[in-house]
Amino acid sequence: MATTKDIIADFEAWQTKLFQTLVKATKAANAIPAGDVSFYKTLDRDFANNMKEASISTLDMCNGILRQAGGQGVEELKDGDDMKDRFDIVVDVVDNMLEKVDVVMDEMKAPKKKGSAPIAQSAPVVALAKSNKLEYKLIHAQNIARPQLRFPDPVDNSSTPFVRKITYKPNAKVDLNYGMDLNSNTPSELIEQPHPYEYEIKHLEYPEHMFEQRPEQLYHPFDTTSAIWVETEEELKEMCKSLEVQREIAIDLEHHDYRSFQGFVCLMQISTRDQDYIIDTLELRGSLHLLNQAFTDPKIVKVFHGADHDIIWLQRDFGVYIVNLFDTYHATKLLEFGAHSLAHLLKLYADYDADKRYQLADWRIRPLPKEMLNYARSDTHFLLYVYDRMRNALLDKSNPVTHNLLRATLQRSAETSLKRHTKEIYDAEGGDGPGGWRNLYSKWNRALNGQQFAVFKAVHAWRDQMAREEDESIRYVLPNHMMFTLAEKMPEESAAVLACCNPVPPPVRMHATDLALLIAQTKSRVTSLAASQKVVEIQVPVHVRFDPKTGLQGTDEAKSLADAHVPTSAPAAKATTSSSQNGKSLIASSSSMFQSTMGPIANRPIVDPTLFMATRSGMFGDMSSSKVSKEAQEAAERASRIMYELSVQRESAAPVFKEIDSVVQVQTEPVAKEAVPAVDEEEVVFVPQEERATKKRTDVLLLNTMSKKRSRALDEDRAELRKEEQETEGETASGASSTVEGGENDDVVEIKKKKKSQKEKKATSSLSATPASSAPGTDNEEDGFQPFDYSTAQSVVDGTIDDAINKKRKKQRKQAPAASAPPAPFDPYNKLEEKKELQRKDATFSRAPKSGSRSMSYARK
Repeated sequence: MATTKDIIADFEAWQTKLFQTLVKATKAANAIPAGDVSFYKTLDRDFANNMKEASISTLDMCNGILRQAGGQGVEELKDGDDMKDRFDIVVDVVDNMLEKVDVVMDEMKAPKKKGSAPIAQSAPVVALAKSNKLEYKLIHAQNIARPQLRFPDPVDNSSTPFVRKITYKPNAKVDLNYGMDLNSNTPSELIEQPHPYEYEIKHLEYPEHMFEQRPEQLYHPFDTTSAIWVETEEELKEMCKSLEVQREIAIDLEHHDYRSFQGFVCLMQISTRDQDYIIDTLELRGSLHLLNQAFTDPKIVKVFHGADHDIIWLQRDFGVYIVNLFDTYHATKLLEFGAHSLAHLLKLYADYDADKRYQLADWRIRPLPKEMLNYARSDTHFLLYVYDRMRNALLDKSNPVTHNLLRATLQRSAETSLKRHTKEIYDAEGGDGPGGWRNLYSKWNRALNGQQFAVFKAVHAWRDQMAREEDESIRYVLPNHMMFTLAEKMPEESAAVLACCNPVPPPVRMHATDLALLIAQTKSRVTSLAASQKVVEIQVPVHVRFDPKTGLQGTDEAKSLADAHVPTSAPAAKATTSSSQNGKSLIASSSSMFQSTMGPIANRPIVDPTLFMATRSGMFGDMSSSKVSKEAQEAAERASRIMYELSVQRESAAPVFKEIDSVVQVQTEPVAKEAVPAVDEEEVVFVPQEERATKKRTDVLLLNTMSKKRSRALDEDRAELRKEEQETEGETASGASSTVEGGENDDVVEIKKKKKSQKEKKATSSLSATPASSAPGTDNEEDGFQPFDYSTAQSVVDGTIDDAINKKRKKQRKQAPAASAPPAPFDPYNKLEEKKELQRKDATFSRAPKSGSRSMSYARK
């Protein structure tokens, strides 16, 4: 078998041999039809054993490919049937592997010459885009070689602290290791290193010419001058010599971060009073540390506009630092300008319209188009003249002694130059940081369930890891909207993953199978975690008054007995019943208004008395004890104890019902203690009605007194109603004999009899339904409690209401005239006024209703 060295030494020969082997294996597999393989296995044992070994070898190879694509956590294929069921996964994995092989083969076929690309770069294309009423020119090209592949220093996208690149410190006042803890046991690569020029910046003495008022030095015309392109180390050294003799220089950078995780500087523009320089930082990345000689010189003013990012980029890519910075952005703040952009300053001071439409251009393009060169050059060509104008403006508005505004600008600029580059550390659990999932999730505000949210975090972590490994931006690996689509749909197949992305990013196309396996594993992990969680039972607080099992007032004794559920024998139960006569009954003890402990019956769980009712009811006939089951006997015993407890009242027991003030208070007589029935005697619970002995209950409200008063009031009302009916009948008889005047043919107007009101009917019916026991003159209350018909009982306030109604009626009759006519019927046309020309003279009826025309009868003419 060929080794890796053999393949690299003669790749074309190995490739030819590989294709020949694949063709030979395909022909051999097609020689025998798939349906006849089993038949041939039965004919030849050696053939069967060879096929079994080939199947095992092929299955192991397929599982190895799956592990290579999805890691050790992927589910392996078990047998041939499993491969048939999951063949689509095998196809996805093979396609993914072939994509990766294709990329590797392209890299191996690439020429070995440094700097040359395997595929020629296409010509730059200008595309127009509009955003917020602004037009941008997107200059891009296809097949641009990745510059980071040619960097002399490898790109470090790990989460370890940033290691500064500076090894030599020019213009130093202290050593390079100033501020570092050299005695620490922590490795140097894990220690956050301080700013190497922190001491020099904080103890900076600005040159005197910065605080002198002098006329501005005008710039050279932009169209008649040109910039010097610097791309070799010799040209860089010559430029550095010219910079070291200047008093002010203007600097600007062009950055690219779409095809890189951290980004990198593609271009640097430097302008002096007489010359503009454009440096190709992609070619001179390892030599730009030579600029520290001029950039850290405190006598040279370095003019930037908005240098916050520029300071970081210079440290990260080249190990270059700035001392004596003047940021025109801070000057615009102190001068209170309306706008703070560089384009505004160029228009204000130089009357130059900067074409900012090239801000989104791809600065990796080489060679740069002329319009991109002009854009880059314009950023620094006028900046020194702007610096002179703004410095004079600050001096004019400052205190002439302290120069407060100018020094404030320099102080803010010094704070900007003290910024240090720190690498972004990914927090997978908390999601904190500028590139964490927490900030992104809060901005997009998508509603995800638990499983979708776990998939979102897993895909977000995969995107960050892939971007770090491939040195690509997270936007290039997987845009945000596609990531949320994957989290919501949670596809488990590579085809479904690709369907969620349109257009499909190249990293997703190459790793679609990995992404699908990641989503499937995350879903299964969340499901298994949810299934393994135990349900925690929370004890609900029990009400102080009631027990959750018995429904009665709860005490420690009741709860212990209710939890035990120990059946009590009949002798013990009866003994307990006899000993509890000094307490209160079940009804009184179950209510908190009496504030007493519970009786023994309440301490036991409530038992369904259905069995006892069935055995004792007359509907089912008499049942002998031999036929009754043991459960029925226990139910009968419990029911007898309940009945006995309810029937026995103790001396200290409070009445069940509260008596009304109008009822005569009855003295409570002590009840004699009854002997406890013997265990052998059979308790008779059900007694026929005719044989029942009425017991005198002192704890029950006596209704006889109330019934007696009620019956007397009703008798008085009945007498008054009869008197009123007699008077009404006399008036009706006299009125019925009268006729209506108006002629011989006049119709007789009938006066109908007045109907009784609903209240009168109700009073009459109540009089007829009054029980004989409530008639006046009876003294049944002295003989004991008698049965009372509750269907005829009325409210206590009914008598008072009826008396008030009767008095009101009497008062109305006295005030009304004796021979008052009944009210006239409603006539809707009575108030209408007709015009004279519309009135009919031959009207057949009169609008004025006749007296007493209840039946709407009218006189004839």
